[in-house]
Amino acid sequence: MPIPSQPLHPRSPELEEQAYDWAARHGLVDAAGRRRLAASRVVTLATSYYHTAPYPEMALLARWYVWLLAADDWFDRAAGSTEGPGTWSVFQRALVRELWPPTAEPMSAAWRRRFARHLRDCLAGYHWQAGVRLGLRPPPTLAQYVAWRRLSFGAHPIFELIQFVERREFAAALLTAAPARELTAAASDVMAWTNDVRSLRRDLAAGEHANLVLLVRDRLGHDEARATAAVQRMVAARIDHLLAARRTLRRLGPDARLLGDRVTTAVRGAWDWHHDSARYAALA
Repeated sequence: MPIPSQPLHPRSPELEEQAYDWAARHGLVDAAGRRRLAASRVVTLATSYYHTAPYPEMALLARWYVWLLAADDWFDRAAGSTEGPGTWSVFQRALVRELWPPTAEPMSAAWRRRFARHLRDCLAGYHWQAGVRLGLRPPPTLAQYVAWRRLSFGAHPIFELIQFVERREFAAALLTAAPARELTAAASDVMAWTNDVRSLRRDLAAGEHANLVLLVRDRLGHDEARATAAVQRMVAARIDHLLAARRTLRRLGPDARLLGDRVTTAVRGAWDWHHDSARYAALA
């Protein structure tokens, strides 16, 4: 991994605890789930690429990370119920009442529409992945998987929140420019495919089909070790693409430089988390 690690936000322990407590208080997780969240240290995904950001913005960002991870886990176990504790209505209430109002309030209408679209895409990705796992959808081709996994990992709504935390909105011309689109696509791929490698043992045990290593194994006729090595090479190639996009963005002004640096550092934070978190340590 050629991207250097960064120190965590100085208030990372506080930011973590308040987010895990919030998730438990609003029914996103039970007591055991709260312990798993704390052990996973998922909030360090946020505190790894912000070191001086104000506490209120960071606290809300931390809750977004926890909401997305808990929602992903809910789809993984997908009871299919629509009422009661721990069901999807709990996530909807937390989103509508707790997360969205303070996030949307300082942002423009254009930003709100863009963020909402990315969040809908992410949830559609969760639903698609659950459908593949349950046999309700056919196993995807590699190209289909890459496109859907880019949505289901949830990186794009998180990247939109860079503007919320930084208290500055980027011009649409920057966000739609080819280097910015390649930056965020490559970053999402690196994080999602790294997740697939690190969660392979769990996915095998759960009968998961939506995992890039398993698709490479089955589609290309590789054994598991060879398929894993192939995916790791794919990750390395996408890191090269990410860094090339950042180099281009650094020549396009301060906002482009900020976007490139934040996204790239987030990728390194996700890399460290996937290799250090208790969520994956027992699976390695």
